[in-house]
Amino acid sequence: MKIGKNRFPWIKFIFLAIFVFGMLGGCRDHSSNVNGQEEKRKVMEKQNKDKESEEKKWIRLSPEAQKEAGIKIEEVSFHPLEQDIQIPGTIQINENQLAHVGTRIPGRITEISAALGEWTAKGSPLASMDSPELGQAQSEYLNAKAKAFVAEKAYDRAKKLLEGKVIGRAEFQRREGDYIATKTEGQTSREKLRLLGMTQEALEDLENRQTVQPQFTIFSPLSGKVIERNVTLGEMVEPSKTLFTIANLSRLWGIAELPEQELSKVKKGLLAKVSVNAFPKESFQGRITYISDLVDPVTRTVKVRVEIDNSSGRLKPQMFASFRVSTGDTEKKLTLPDSAVVLEGDKTIVFILNEGTKEGKFEKREVLLGPETQGYYPVLSGLKQGEKVVTKGAFVLKSENLKGLMEE
Repeated sequence: MKIGKNRFPWIKFIFLAIFVFGMLGGCRDHSSNVNGQEEKRKVMEKQNKDKESEEKKWIRLSPEAQKEAGIKIEEVSFHPLEQDIQIPGTIQINENQLAHVGTRIPGRITEISAALGEWTAKGSPLASMDSPELGQAQSEYLNAKAKAFVAEKAYDRAKKLLEGKVIGRAEFQRREGDYIATKTEGQTSREKLRLLGMTQEALEDLENRQTVQPQFTIFSPLSGKVIERNVTLGEMVEPSKTLFTIANLSRLWGIAELPEQELSKVKKGLLAKVSVNAFPKESFQGRITYISDLVDPVTRTVKVRVEIDNSSGRLKPQMFASFRVSTGDTEKKLTLPDSAVVLEGDKTIVFILNEGTKEGKFEKREVLLGPETQGYYPVLSGLKQGEKVVTKGAFVLKSENLKGLMEE
């Protein structure tokens, strides 16, 4: 039996399909193989980068270099620290060393002896002035002195005349009354001059010279700096005006706002460390001298006054300040000695020793620390007990780290 050419056409399609699927499978296998190799390459690249990055974070220093740099290493451990309280506040002038200076009489300024910001000693002249009112008061005093002198002589004569029975007792008493009245008038005039600001020396000079001098000098009542000057040459001034403000700034007051819940921890006499933004790396010594008896009903705080030594003159009134008061209680905390801490911009860093290799490997690590107390910082985060940190020579490692970054 003869089979036709197109009797089984489906056989061709089967072979064609087998061929096509075979080709597609081969392509898929090839593509999968290529993708797998690419994935492996990426993984290896990442591993190499991670390893390179891991190596870069270490600072290597041979034992000889460590010895030369004076590297000292200590374990992070617990240390008893004094409990303290951080209180915000401001720096103020010591009101016991502050004087607002004016004049007790009206007049015209003829001379100014003290400049703004200048130091002046107690009793030094600040300004001079002419005062008609002072001249009139001096004239009244001299007249009263003269009347008292005449009345005294008349009284002395009357005593002798009374003893000789030349005058009667009534006449004697009249002259006695005149003497007492003029003497009182003179004392009143003298007291008025004293209240106007004349010194004992100036009064004695007036009595000796018997000449009115309306010039008046304004003296400094204490030693300190002229922190305000509100007068000019030739100006007419009145007793109500403050001409100068003098302040001794060698000891200042810090006024802190203590939360009422912390009141039981604070008492007079406790030491306080004072910090200001102008000198962030320094602290100033102070002591609590006063605790207010009143609680502010709005802020629920109590005013605490701290007397501060400002012999350096760097603290200025009205500065914002932070007061750290030691309560006297202690608590064990994970700590770092202050010599281990290095500042890098706004970051606080330390260097950790890796003991896994013979060559010294040091890691730079950022840490979070509490306020320094007695030469130690409490560790808030970034370190664990037992880790070894560089406590001496950290700046050498910082320099090595910067050198490595520059080379990169």
